[in-house]
Amino acid sequence: MVNLAGIHTTSAAITHAIYDLCEHPKYVDELRGEIEEVLRQDGGWQKGTHKKLHKLDSFLKESQRFSPPTLLSFNRIALTPLTLSTGVHIPAGTHFSVASRDILFDPDVTPDPETFDGLRYYRARQASSAEGHKHDFASADGTNMNFGAGRYACPGRFFASMELKLLLAHLLSKYDFRFPHGTTARPSNLVIDEFLGPNPWAKILVRKRHGGVGMVES
Repeated sequence: MVNLAGIHTTSAAITHAIYDLCEHPKYVDELRGEIEEVLRQDGGWQKGTHKKLHKLDSFLKESQRFSPPTLLSFNRIALTPLTLSTGVHIPAGTHFSVASRDILFDPDVTPDPETFDGLRYYRARQASSAEGHKHDFASADGTNMNFGAGRYACPGRFFASMELKLLLAHLLSKYDFRFPHGTTARPSNLVIDEFLGPNPWAKILVRKRHGGVGMVES
């Protein structure tokens, strides 16, 4: 269970992000520019450097919005009968969940939800700096339940956010990647019941870049 929740989801998320970068290459230079500028300011990778990569954070969050690990969240079993404020009655023993992806595609929650906007949450953060943390990749509330919600929200989401930003920053700094010639559309995701994963058979072209500051020099 720990492997599924911690390792599988992280590898899936980074794969989704790479596919999304290949489909939307206009974000590559902007994300690289942020990475280079933050590393210049910090004098290289420091303990808190990943927290300053707000554009990268936004891109990962938008990628997750389109390709979450599951279409449902907040899975629960009612131990006792429940009656919601709407009057809906849930008998004891009922397994219920929330359609978390549908919430993120509600126009009242996400403007223009069908458009992939890698800087969507970066702009939201800039517009409301006092509540910028609400737009973090690791945030969990009633409008974004990919990590659950409330007191039982995923405790490892902050580590996952750091891990993904370090991975993607290193890959962007050290490598170019794109779809093979003739391929422009992102490979379709696999859906098994409510679980969603990246296409494991898709191919991308990868080329090492000259320069760039990754996590490990080579």
